[in-house]
Amino acid sequence: MKKIYILLLIFLPFQLFSQQNTVIEGSVMDAVTGEELAFVNVFFQGKSIGTSTDLKGDFHLETLWASDEIIVSFIGYRTQTLKVEIGQKNKYTVLLVPDAISLEEAIVRPKRVRYRKKNNPAVALMQKVIENKKHNRIEAHDYYEYESYEKLEFALDNIKPDLKDKKVLRNFQFMFNYVDTSELNGKPYLPIFIKETVSDRYYRKSPETSREIIKATKMSGFDKYFDQAGLSSYLELLFNNVDIYSNDIEMLDQHFVSPLSNIANTFYKFYLLDTVDIDGVKCSNITFLPHNSADWGFNGNIYITTDSTYAVKKIHLKILKKINMNFVDDLSLIQEFDKVENTWILSKNEINIDFSLFDKSHGIYGQRTVTYKNFIFDTPRPDSDYKGSEKKIRLSDSDEKPAEFWQYARHEPLNKNEQGIYDMLDTLNNVKQFRNFMDFLMIVTTGYIEFKKFDFGPINAMYSHNHIEGNRFRVGGKTSAKLHPHIFFETFLAYGLKDKKLKYFGALTYSFKKKKYHQWEYPMNMLTFSYEYNTKILGQELNYTTGDNFLFSFNRGKVDKMVYDKNIRLQYDLEKGNGWGFQTLFSYIEREAAGAMAFENYIDGNLNRINKLTTCEFGINIRFAPNEQFYQSKHYRSTMTKKEPVITLSHVAGIKNLAGSDYDYQKTVISARKRFWISSFGFIDAFARAGKVWGTVPFPLLFIHSANQTYSYHMQSYNMMNFFEFASDKYAEINIAYNLQGLLFNRIPMLKKAKLREVLTFKAVWGDISDRNMPTNNPSLFLFPSTDTGETAMFSLSNKPYMEGSAGIDNIFRFLRVDLVWRMSYRNNPNVDKLGVRFRFHVNF
Repeated sequence: MKKIYILLLIFLPFQLFSQQNTVIEGSVMDAVTGEELAFVNVFFQGKSIGTSTDLKGDFHLETLWASDEIIVSFIGYRTQTLKVEIGQKNKYTVLLVPDAISLEEAIVRPKRVRYRKKNNPAVALMQKVIENKKHNRIEAHDYYEYESYEKLEFALDNIKPDLKDKKVLRNFQFMFNYVDTSELNGKPYLPIFIKETVSDRYYRKSPETSREIIKATKMSGFDKYFDQAGLSSYLELLFNNVDIYSNDIEMLDQHFVSPLSNIANTFYKFYLLDTVDIDGVKCSNITFLPHNSADWGFNGNIYITTDSTYAVKKIHLKILKKINMNFVDDLSLIQEFDKVENTWILSKNEINIDFSLFDKSHGIYGQRTVTYKNFIFDTPRPDSDYKGSEKKIRLSDSDEKPAEFWQYARHEPLNKNEQGIYDMLDTLNNVKQFRNFMDFLMIVTTGYIEFKKFDFGPINAMYSHNHIEGNRFRVGGKTSAKLHPHIFFETFLAYGLKDKKLKYFGALTYSFKKKKYHQWEYPMNMLTFSYEYNTKILGQELNYTTGDNFLFSFNRGKVDKMVYDKNIRLQYDLEKGNGWGFQTLFSYIEREAAGAMAFENYIDGNLNRINKLTTCEFGINIRFAPNEQFYQSKHYRSTMTKKEPVITLSHVAGIKNLAGSDYDYQKTVISARKRFWISSFGFIDAFARAGKVWGTVPFPLLFIHSANQTYSYHMQSYNMMNFFEFASDKYAEINIAYNLQGLLFNRIPMLKKAKLREVLTFKAVWGDISDRNMPTNNPSLFLFPSTDTGETAMFSLSNKPYMEGSAGIDNIFRFLRVDLVWRMSYRNNPNVDKLGVRFRFHVNF
């Protein structure tokens, strides 16, 4: 849902107008032989908008910015010019006449014949390139360093010529003075965000260390509506640094097979077109495309030096239209390499991406350009420069550089429109019509109504329903850094019409670091005191949802066992900025049984009801997440990177007789998660966790395994398990999800247009309850919960693990995932479902 918020907030303001596209499609054949011609250039006269034919000789292109003629050209054939009816669908059958001129260079032209790797000069050449990768990478040096200048731009594209004549935009005429034209597709665009960064980067091979020192940053954008640092981090993740020599290329939080991968000759078809001169260097021009046009790969051209180094001089990558990708109309990557001290190094990197939320709608044009200079090779720095685990270090004055600094620090000057972004956005934010619309959109997408120093919300938690409270109403909010940059207060009041009890929460936080919006901005260094009285479901502490969410009101079965939980908590959070996070806490908790829940035991053979369970706990949590990146908004923070492992360790100690605490115990939990990419075959998300309780405790203090009785699919919960169904005092669990990314559906003609994706999951937990913690062996302990008919409703996992699996279809309408979940064990427990359908809303590219 957080990704949905980001996309809606970016795109919705601009989905206001549309006009008729011009469509050109058809096929190109040899006029003499009738054979279909692949890789023929088809483009609009006088425009930078075009395409090329596929292996069947077919082409298709639609745009708002057509001219009245198209040019069809190909090496060895006479160029043709054809008329176009603008705003209509145009179909062509083009017969190209062979040119009488013979080419001096050897050319292998792909025609409508079966592709073969054997005796294919392009395949042999690419194999040489792959074999020489390690010699041509800059990492072949023991040490290197250089300066980089990065320019990241964000713009509204598909600006229509008649847009400025709309009455609704009469107060926005000044914006059209900044319209520019995209080099990617020729569409006009309006810059709305720019970020510049100047960094020093250096590398040591052994022990391997890489570091970026950010010397200066300059940024402009919708500062009132976006956290600039958070948006910047999100865009950096989308426009990732690309190493074409690696096996996989990571962009847009997806992995593509590189044309220089070790499996490239199996994944791609390569064709040698001709020999060209690039900046005085003679190169072989090779074109390529995947065997399956729907696979996660590229098409494009790669230019290889004709000497014995087999180095890449230039590469141009584009995604195919049939790829199973969301919100991306076009993507282009161009990298250029220069020879410096006998090493071919990347001198310029340019990524252009055209995003749109819906087909044929206004979208967002993004461009990231990075240039490199001042290379130094094999000159080590002092050891102190390589120490520490932080890969990125920002100088304290990096965002305070004067205008004079930027005039000489830029590797290339800004154009007129880029320079004018700052003034344009200042003017735009002064237009009342725009401010009102954006304020309304912020409420819809974030759930909070922002006042000057207080944010009211979240709106989606104002109403919910459960069996204990009936209809529950809640109001709350939190202060922001506008009130005080170090002190924050958060609160809510809730009331249930059925139990007629008032619930409440208050938290006071002091941040030792000055904050821009809220206290959880990275890195945290804060002390929090909180007091809460609320309803809780035991065992859901590790389930990252809130019972106040409106969707939580819809459950399967009867959820009539809860507790009234009073929690007084003092907590200190510290994030070191190098992947390590620490938390220490003290909690005083009183739990009272609610609804059908009962705290009962036997004393001298007599059934005794306990009013409340009291505990006092001291705890510590340690988290290690190397190279973790966050998206920070004004209202939440979420992790963006998943490829690195995340390891957590927590331990709490309950102290008997401290402030009336009833039990002595120790609890330890360790967990780890990681994403594993399998090249073009998708990725696997793996999670494992184990825990143990030392001491004799009643069932509320055991590990009650996280269940889900809603109809929403929960990633970390057991979706066919009932609440309180299983408990353990020692356990281990695994959770494996395999996302095939359309690996199968992309090969089924009737399904691949829908861009559906397959998901397979397996979850299992092994556990046991020691004899000392079984109420049948220790009558002083609380009896396990029971059903309405008196059957035991809580079980140990001593006989076998609990297991469930699912098969899902993801990316339905780009937002929806539907899973068929089946329970594999303990199928005869009371009141359980053996099979169910669950759904989940989320967004992926």
